[in-house]
Amino acid sequence: MFATLLTLGLWILFGPVGLEAAANPESGLDIPVCEPGTVASYMGHTCALPPAVYHWVSYECTSTPSKICDRLGEHGIEIHMRRDPNGPNTLLVGGTDRWNVKAGESIHIVIRGTVYGATGNLTWPHFHSERAATGDGYSENITKVDCGENCTQGDGSSNFRCDASASEENCMEQRRIAPYQHAISKFRAASPDNPYPFRIEVKMSGGTNGTASLRSLGLHISAIPEGGGQGGGRFGQQRRRRPF
Repeated sequence: MFATLLTLGLWILFGPVGLEAAANPESGLDIPVCEPGTVASYMGHTCALPPAVYHWVSYECTSTPSKICDRLGEHGIEIHMRRDPNGPNTLLVGGTDRWNVKAGESIHIVIRGTVYGATGNLTWPHFHSERAATGDGYSENITKVDCGENCTQGDGSSNFRCDASASEENCMEQRRIAPYQHAISKFRAASPDNPYPFRIEVKMSGGTNGTASLRSLGLHISAIPEGGGQGGGRFGQQRRRRPF
């Protein structure tokens, strides 16, 4: 078992993730808008997709063999971050095939941060043209906001897993957001002084005779509009462009 663990602490800083500023009326400060970058360039920085403000804390990668994490570069420099062109309050995390695995291989990525101003979590997967898992492999993404007693629907998580028995929306690219709305969580907005911790996990295994892949995650920890839940509404009917 080979493993690589890459952890980046809170105080390690890289270049700025963006120059455009978004006003933050609660704090009176200008928060940079989340601009195109990588996981590595985001670490240690704060950025906004109003009304949500994120601070990016750490990145970890463990894989078998270790060269899979190595392919993603130091601190995840090969994992891309950018706003979804079809959803300005959504960040696309990934844009890579370097984390895909085949039989006998596995990978587990954890990205941690904090967020305030958001009122919901609906994070959905984007896929390559092929099914995200074959044989006994699986591809799983877990995004969790630790909203605790401030959760109002769900437990703060939005999770999807593709394996041999999974439904189509968990494994193949969908044209609309609606199929993912059953996994929405809602919560009261946190304040700048007491933001919620959150984590993004990507787990993939090729099993003994399969493969697993993921193109990107549509990270949507933001304000969830009225009707953007079990009932559908215009939010659920939004079209999705193919990311990256």
